[in-house]
Amino acid sequence: MDNTKSMQNKNSVLTIDCGTRGLRGIIFDETGNELAKSEELFKGYYSKHFQWKEAAPEMFWKALVKVISELKENAPALFLTIRGMTVSCQRDVITVVDESGEPLRSFISWLDRRELAEPLPYPWPYALLFKCIGFSTYAKSFSQTAHVNWIKVWEPEIWAKTHKVVFLSTYFLSRLTGKIADSRSNTAGHLPFDTKKKQWCGKYNVKTQILQVEPEKCYELTDSCEIIGYLTSTAAAVTGLPVGLPIVASGTDKGCETLGVGALTPEIASISLGTQSTVEVTTKKYVELYPFYPSFAAVAKDAYNPEVTIYHGFWMVDWYIREFLDQSDPQAIHEVLEGYLETTRPGADGLIHQPYWGREAFRPEARGTFIGFSEGHDKRHIYRAIIEGLGYALLEGIKRIEHKTKVPIQAVGLSGGGSRSDGVAQIMADIFNRPVYRVQTFETTGLGAAIATFVGLNHYPDIHTASAAMIRKSRIFEPNPENAINYTEIYSKLYKQLYRRVKPLYQSYE
Repeated sequence: MDNTKSMQNKNSVLTIDCGTRGLRGIIFDETGNELAKSEELFKGYYSKHFQWKEAAPEMFWKALVKVISELKENAPALFLTIRGMTVSCQRDVITVVDESGEPLRSFISWLDRRELAEPLPYPWPYALLFKCIGFSTYAKSFSQTAHVNWIKVWEPEIWAKTHKVVFLSTYFLSRLTGKIADSRSNTAGHLPFDTKKKQWCGKYNVKTQILQVEPEKCYELTDSCEIIGYLTSTAAAVTGLPVGLPIVASGTDKGCETLGVGALTPEIASISLGTQSTVEVTTKKYVELYPFYPSFAAVAKDAYNPEVTIYHGFWMVDWYIREFLDQSDPQAIHEVLEGYLETTRPGADGLIHQPYWGREAFRPEARGTFIGFSEGHDKRHIYRAIIEGLGYALLEGIKRIEHKTKVPIQAVGLSGGGSRSDGVAQIMADIFNRPVYRVQTFETTGLGAAIATFVGLNHYPDIHTASAAMIRKSRIFEPNPENAINYTEIYSKLYKQLYRRVKPLYQSYE
């Protein structure tokens, strides 16, 4: 009893981190300590056709309810200290809902590779403009691969009933608050959203012509770090949380990761070694790393996150484990993979990997490539080459960001599943030739979301104050000078030349 009373004087927040593989509920206190966690892995994805990937909305909602219920059961006293809640989700997972917020179909995952045979037609002045600026191929690709366009073409009856097009985060927030709304920072995907102005695109905007969503089908926008609504009695009954609990708007999983590793200025890069690997910075200056490729809206209201994405990042490690290892115990797998990095040399004895296994935004024709095999290579070298290839691709992203922002990146904060490996972290430090660090928790999405929530509850006046109180570096990996020289030479003389030389072969697959 005394313990319960003392706990009630504490302050904590509940963050929901919904990634591609599963959903985590995490409780953080105001100093950034991870107090409790529950996780549910997704088992309900399905594919109607090759390379399609969908999931019923209830798969996600039931996972959220389950992890919250487990937190309450396992830590009842701590559960009473929760003062607010937020949701941070994987990006570009989309469906459509009716006026009551009920989904009219399953969610389509960002991993889904369905596409239209032809792009939706747009007025001839735009077609001429795209041709003049060399954007025709990209515009065609964006139109054909946008899932919202696919729904509009192939499911017209559903589209006619559609009240709003929503992302996964919007769906969660709607079920929690009864309000179909989302933050500007959560609006990241194939919808006509102007990230520079942080509002829906106007009638004549280029995106509106490519992603043809009627204005009335776009949900209400709010700022991050603000209360977006309060927990309804219906949601409270199934989650066990109190009616009226403040629900704070935060940002996407990548945006919150960037905040969670303390990458608040363009001098610090955030690199996510997750299913989708990314490198991004936070800057108050809006930049486009590629023509018409926008920066994302950062969790901070006055900032942006320019980003380079490797669509199949540490997904490739999952593939490797599935195809090359017999182990099923996660700890045993971790030890085996660490051993592979310890017993192979930088450069993988000449084996080079180009990690374009997914549909890259500005290299849609690219494929995953390994070159340099010899009789001495084995599965250890393949694993090392996968990690190094991701490092080279992320280094390419670092250099592009530096070129556009005109600000040298001095250090890199790591997050995502791959950051748990000391061997991987050291390779990244060597390839980037910059210090790489981890913070006090691997749950950096949850930590960033917690920072936004405490600001939204007015516990801290702003993100910078909250970050200073809640983020601590736990380990720094300094680059090995000899390895850095070796990797710089491989990157410059081999990796950097590879894509240009094999691009005609990639195009022959189309």
